[in-house]
Amino acid sequence: MKRILAICVICFLFIFTLYAQYDTSQFTGLWVLQSVKFKHPVDLNKDGYRSSDAFWEYDECRKDQQMELLPDFNAKTYNGCSHNGCTNEIRLYKWNLKEELVKEVKYDMGKRVVDERRPTVLKLNDATGNDAQVFVVIGVDENILTLKGLVKTGKNTTEEAILIYRKRKK
Repeated sequence: MKRILAICVICFLFIFTLYAQYDTSQFTGLWVLQSVKFKHPVDLNKDGYRSSDAFWEYDECRKDQQMELLPDFNAKTYNGCSHNGCTNEIRLYKWNLKEELVKEVKYDMGKRVVDERRPTVLKLNDATGNDAQVFVVIGVDENILTLKGLVKTGKNTTEEAILIYRKRKK
């Protein structure tokens, strides 16, 4: 009986560590956008050239993006706030981490394949609760935060992209 109980505890700990792989304190701080990589090339600046790297497509104001995640689960995003001549935009959010079911649909040789998994997602919810930004956490350490999410490529269009942020030291 004790052996079965010990096995159950070990299984629980394994499952818990599998799904609780991140501590919220790893996410707190001010994160500065360093890179946005699209899955498929896009032409955001309408110069006739498509690139998978948004930093080739963004102007200086659009590159100037920061995200501050506070220990009390309040968050702020800053767009264009560090460069002169940019329109400053600050938005307030509540943030949380959650394990959520994510389905990815792919087609392999004409056959539809659905991949289901439960990654950690970072959610930024605005004050009304209507406008949420959701990112799959790819990784986080003391200096780098890597997320996957939808990024606006036009007025009504989005593309999946990998976003890499570097933590700014105070």
